[in-house]
This record gives sequence, C-alpha cells and structure tokens, in this order.
Amino acid sequence: MYACVQRRERLSILLDTLSERHSEEKSYKQNRSNAMLLLYIFINLVGSLVAFDITIENYTVPVSGKCILTCYIAEVRSFKVLWQKIDRINQGGNQTFDEQQEQLTLIAFDGTVYSNKDHYRLESDYVGSYNLIIDRVNEDDQGEYQCQINTEPRKTKRIFLTVQVPPRIVDFRPNPPLISIRSGISLTLLCRAEGTPLPHIRWRIRDIDMNRIDSLPPENSNIWFISAVTTNFPHTVECIADNGVLPASNRIFTISVEIPPIVMINNDLIQSQLYQNVTLDCSILSRPLARIYWEKNGQIIDDSKMTSTQINQTLSINQLKVQINDDDDFGKYNCIAENIHGRKEAFVYLL
Repeated sequence: MYACVQRRERLSILLDTLSERHSEEKSYKQNRSNAMLLLYIFINLVGSLVAFDITIENYTVPVSGKCILTCYIAEVRSFKVLWQKIDRINQGGNQTFDEQQEQLTLIAFDGTVYSNKDHYRLESDYVGSYNLIIDRVNEDDQGEYQCQINTEPRKTKRIFLTVQVPPRIVDFRPNPPLISIRSGISLTLLCRAEGTPLPHIRWRIRDIDMNRIDSLPPENSNIWFISAVTTNFPHTVECIADNGVLPASNRIFTISVEIPPIVMINNDLIQSQLYQNVTLDCSILSRPLARIYWEKNGQIIDDSKMTSTQINQTLSINQLKVQINDDDDFGKYNCIAENIHGRKEAFVYLL
C-alpha cells in the first residue's frame, strides 16, 4: 500500500515538471517572436530616418563630355550605397516604355567600382555625397541610372541621362562625289542624318551666280527630287544637318548635267576666190566635251588644218582654215561633233 502511494507521488511530480518545461518553451518562443518583430520595426524605423534625396532628375550632356550624377545621403550609417544602370530593350513591335525588358548592370557598390568601363568613378568630396562621375561620355552611356541604399524597404534615386550627339550624314544609297546625268532625266539627292536630338536638314546652292530659293526642296526635307534636270540646274549644292550640337555636318553634291552636241554655224554660205585663205567657224555646245572634226565629200579633213578653243565646260569654238588652190576646194564642208550622248553636224558652203 505504501509503495503504491509513492509511485503516485512520483508520477505527479513528473507531470508537474513537464508542464513547467512546456510553459517555459512556449514563453521563450513568444519572447523570441516579439524580439524579431521589434528588430524588424527598428530596422524599418532606422531606414526611414535616413535622409535620402529620391528626386527624379534628367541630365543632358554632349558626347565626349563629363557628367556628374549626384546622390546625397545625409547619414549612411551602416547601410551600403549602390549604383546601377538600367537599359531597356525593345523586343519588337510597338512596346511602351514600361513593357520593354530591363537589363541591370552593376556599376559600383559600397565605394568600389565594379564596372569594366574605365570612365566610371566615384566621388565623395563632401560628407553625404556619393556621386557617380562619367568621363568621356559616349552614346552607350545614355539611359537610366539608379542610386540605391539598402534600407528596408530600399530607397532609390532615378537619373535619366541623355547624351547629345552631333549630326552625321549617313545614306544607305550614297551618291558619288560627282554626279553625271543627262539633261531631261530625273535626279534624286539624298541627305539622311543621325544624331541626338534629331538633326534638322536644309539645302543650299553653292554656285556664286545662282541664288534661286524657289528651286530648293521643302524645309527639313532629306530628299531633293528633280523630275527633269536641265542645264540650268546648279552645278554645286550642299545639304547641312544641324541639331544644335557642334559641329554641324554637311555634304556637297557636284552635278554635271550632260547634253548631246549642238552644232551652230554663224555663216553657212561663204563666197571666195581661187588662191584665197578662208576660215570656217563652228560653235559646239556639249557636255561632256565633244570630239570635233570636219568632212568634205565624206572624207575627214586632217586635224592640223583646224584649231579649237574651249570657252567653258560646255562651249567650244572650232575653226577650219581652207586654202583654195583649185576648184575642188569649193563646195560643202561638214562640221561634226560627237560625244557619248549623240552625234550632230552642220554644214558650210564655200562658193
């Protein structure tokens, strides 16, 4: 009987001990949970107290220039500062800005530059400044930059950088330096330009003796179309691309309007006598310059008997000296001009 009572007492003590341990474990877990909650609240409170300028800014800088992206944090404490660049990739179609895929590139973290571009560096010239400096800015540097501090939640300052690029003229179908075209044929001059901002195109006639504004194409047109070019068209024209970023870009077109020969005789009937020397004149308009020669009775006359004077790139005057020694020297003389566009002749009668 006594032994049974002792076993009951021991069992009661064991149950009380287990109950106390369970209560202690439950209290420990509750205290730990409360501590974690307090720590989370503290971290958020501390992070929210960090003075951080999160104003969205826009920077514009010319290519090859220097740019300072500013980031100011009053008290960084134990937090870390990060710089990164965001490139948005258009995967085709009419995607909006927010629909484009983002590509993140780490530039610097906790005072160390990790980018493989050697023109990035950090600057902390005064307390609280965590500026990113970009030397020798190039076109690829354009985009969005973010300065972040790893508070909870993170704080981010966004900076959008626009790189101004001088205009450059690029044509998918480049025109040759010298354009030779036959009169009456259509002519198209191309002047496409790239740059940031988009360049403005204007045309100018460079010929000193021509200043016909009415013949120029519309303002800011990169195509000058002439349905039928004539010999009155300017010899030299220029297109200029300008977007306000120096230097402007230009392209010069030299146009040679070609024509088949035109032969003109001032006096097609000349009277003479035996043993006289007579000069026959013949004027030729042509481009390119024509080959000029004389014929009589289907026979080409020796070049040594004629002289040719070039007045300009189109007009030349040819003279044939005839010594009348017998009756065979009288008759019909043909002045003939030939170039790649045709053949023309006119005649003089020597009586």
